[in-house]
Amino acid sequence: MSKEEYKSALKAGQKDYRAHVARGQNPYLPVLDDILVNVNIVATEPLGLVNMPSESIVGTKTSGRHTAFAPNFMPLLDEDTEFATKWSVLCDAHLDEGIRNPVTAYEFLNQFYIEEGNKRVSVLKHFEASSIPGTVTRLIPARNDSLENRIYYEFLDFYKLSKVNIVQFSRLGSYAKLQKLVCKAKGEEWTDDDRKNFNALHTKFRKQFRALGGARLPLTVGDALLVYLSVYRYTDACDATPAQIKENLSKMWDEITVLTKDQAVEVVLEPQTEAAKPLSGLSKLNIFTRPSELRVTFLHEYNEASSAWVRAHEKGRDALANTFGDRVILESRENVDPEVDAEQVLEEVAHDGADVVFTTSVRMHTACLKVAAQHPKTKFLNCSLNAPHPLVRTYYPRTYEATYILGMLAGILSPTNVVGYVAPNPIYGIPAAVNAYAQGLRAVRPEGRVVLRWACMPDPDHSLTFADREDVTLYYARDAREAPDSHRDYGLCQRLPNGVIRPLGLPEWRWDVFYTEILRSIFNGSWDAADTGKAINYWWGMKSGAVGIRYSHGLPGGSLQLLGLMETQLHSGLLTIFPAQVYGQKHLLHSPKKVVYTPKELMLMDWLDECVEGTLPGYDQLDVKTRALADICGLDVIKG
Repeated sequence: MSKEEYKSALKAGQKDYRAHVARGQNPYLPVLDDILVNVNIVATEPLGLVNMPSESIVGTKTSGRHTAFAPNFMPLLDEDTEFATKWSVLCDAHLDEGIRNPVTAYEFLNQFYIEEGNKRVSVLKHFEASSIPGTVTRLIPARNDSLENRIYYEFLDFYKLSKVNIVQFSRLGSYAKLQKLVCKAKGEEWTDDDRKNFNALHTKFRKQFRALGGARLPLTVGDALLVYLSVYRYTDACDATPAQIKENLSKMWDEITVLTKDQAVEVVLEPQTEAAKPLSGLSKLNIFTRPSELRVTFLHEYNEASSAWVRAHEKGRDALANTFGDRVILESRENVDPEVDAEQVLEEVAHDGADVVFTTSVRMHTACLKVAAQHPKTKFLNCSLNAPHPLVRTYYPRTYEATYILGMLAGILSPTNVVGYVAPNPIYGIPAAVNAYAQGLRAVRPEGRVVLRWACMPDPDHSLTFADREDVTLYYARDAREAPDSHRDYGLCQRLPNGVIRPLGLPEWRWDVFYTEILRSIFNGSWDAADTGKAINYWWGMKSGAVGIRYSHGLPGGSLQLLGLMETQLHSGLLTIFPAQVYGQKHLLHSPKKVVYTPKELMLMDWLDECVEGTLPGYDQLDVKTRALADICGLDVIKG
């Protein structure tokens, strides 16, 4: 029996050997001693007895006997060798009573290299053991800027809390995200039951992920599991049967495969103005769906009576009735709590036959994802930015264009070189808006400076009206319109000597443009034509009419004429807001990869112009509500 097992293992080893040779790769086991030649090991940590994930055992500690195994740990030596005899004896022992003696291993970058017990590992891997016990010593390299090293140090922090080593990631921030998704607070240690439940889920998920072809994707099981848990609750995932996990995973497979693309998010900068055309030679086929009628539902976190944000979106909804008449059936749901009942309400409207659902709160994005996976015929959209999920399209105005123009106005009207800016929160797009405001200011006042404050970090010593700064009388007021009128939204405003706030220029987000053009794209088929399997973000600006500015009466006519000229230049694409070389704080140079900043570079901007006095806050500094926003679409530098 053991000889037949050796023949089978030898065949698998020879196949893996040939595959590596064909790819020009080393066809033998990696040797840790060779890997560490130029590595600075700063700490050695004995871990004791550890259950090592079988797939994480990748090599041998020393070069002796490493050529006896292929990279999959299957044997390469002939059947009549002493090696084959010893392997067969171990095989018999395993079949009779199981291999019990732990091997000796070293862990480096969350991978394991065997010092003693290579044949035991080979036998156990042959029988597809999920884990192998070993006495392990951890080798910790010095910190450096490589992605692999940075992820490993995040793993070390995670391991201290969880003692879980079976999950690996290829992206920064993933271990911290997993800690949240499994309902553990930051810094909270895992219990034995926590580990047991997670290990069971990971085993179930890994099997179904691979059954659907996940092993062929350049992703780790952990990468896919994070996406899965962003849609399905952790407790539900733990309780799900393997068949349910497979079914759920297949419904959201596009969500998984989008991670393999260099550009996971496709940013649509202007509305699609033409109807979709069928492919050449297929004009008689109905390639793109063109409905004659649409049921459209809006979900709001607050209500129209108390929230200016909801009132603005409801005006956009009214525009749909004026534009499409009886072709649209419209409904609104107000006071939908994102944490409590959003998922249930979304499930109801989808079940009742809604064709399109607009959710106007960023905090509803997670609920949208969960319901969208179950209702593929319903089109879900969320008012947010840079969400990498094909299941839910997002829409948001390019605010930085308006803040650039208003920064110019601030520079023209300010009696001093210092103006203010109150930012709502540190999510994607906000640093770009702050920096654009600074660029506009310095276009007309080269020595100008911007004092930055955050609406999500109230500080009694630093007023959000800058009353504590005599040199700041003009400022861009906070734009936190998620909450009911907890403040007045002034845009650019002036604080008069008597304390009265005078509005000067208010940015207008024209939701009617978003809603009418998105529905028009569905009616004419260009919605489906735009589907490339990527996440689609509608990020429209002044050219499309989705962003405008309303100026107060009494402003200097010459100034308004100049600002109008700048808006025209923006519309035509002749004005570049950010020059090719921009200096951030500490005089650090920031340059786009090409001539101008791409939409992605603007969205992901995580630094502040050198003329800005202030900093991007850390995650722990944010209030609870803003942390929730940061978890959904916050900057990596904040979430990290």
